[in-house]
Parts: sequence; C-alpha cells; structure tokens
Amino acid sequence: MVFLSMINYARQQALDKTFRRRKILKLTAHYYGRRRNCYSIAIKFLQKALRYTTVGRKIKPAYLFQLRYTRLDAAAAEHGLNYDRLTQNLIKSQIQLSSAELQDLAIWEPRTFKSLTDIAKAKEKSEARPEVSDRLPEVEGVITRGML
Repeated sequence: MVFLSMINYARQQALDKTFRRRKILKLTAHYYGRRRNCYSIAIKFLQKALRYTTVGRKIKPAYLFQLRYTRLDAAAAEHGLNYDRLTQNLIKSQIQLSSAELQDLAIWEPRTFKSLTDIAKAKEKSEARPEVSDRLPEVEGVITRGML
C-alpha cells in the first residue's frame, strides 16, 4: 500500500493492532474471568489452548484405533474368537469390512456381528488340518460353498 501522508500510515497501524487484538479476544470469548477480556492474559491462555489442540490432533487417530481394537476384541471374545482370527477369516471368506464398520455392527447390530463370527469360525474349521478341525466346534446355521 502506498500512503501519501504519514497520518494515513499511522492510522493503518492502529487499525492493524485493533483488529489483531479483536481476533484474539474473539477466540477467547468463552473463557472465564480475565482470560476472556484482558488481552495480555488472554493471549497466553490462547497459545496454550492452541498447543493442546495441536497435540490432541496428533493423538486422536491412535487413540481411536486402540479403542476400536479393544471393542472388536471384546466383541469377538464373546463369540469365542479374537480380533486377529476374526479379521483373517473374514478376509479369507471374501468379506471386506473395515474395522470401523465391524465396530458399528458389534455395537448396534449384535446378531449381524454374531453371524459374521459364525462365518469366520466356519472358514477356520474348513481350512484347518483334519486333526485340528475335529477339536473345533461345529457351527450351526452357516452354509459355505464347500458344503454345497
């Protein structure tokens, strides 16, 4: 910007300072006490809050993965499997569901999830060696291509 006089230049700097402060105070409007309206205090707490959000953004995906794994492992354990065996046998059965979809089924549709675990058990039994497959329990209500 080209200023023809020094007065306009000074006004511009004052406006920049005002808008910068207003932006900070808008971001801290929901804080308690002087954190919300005292600029020098507000900027310190805002910087700390922004640091926490940056760290949280990096931690959240790992936390969600661990939570999903724990939920699916517990849901599969109810039906006599663990998470790894369940996912491997579903992939072998050509059932391609993500872990997020499996988690939703385990929480909201337990009968559907039970039928998926039955399919995984049947696939495990059909691919096991004969001496091992005799010890695995027979799964009722699952019809696979090998049975046809």
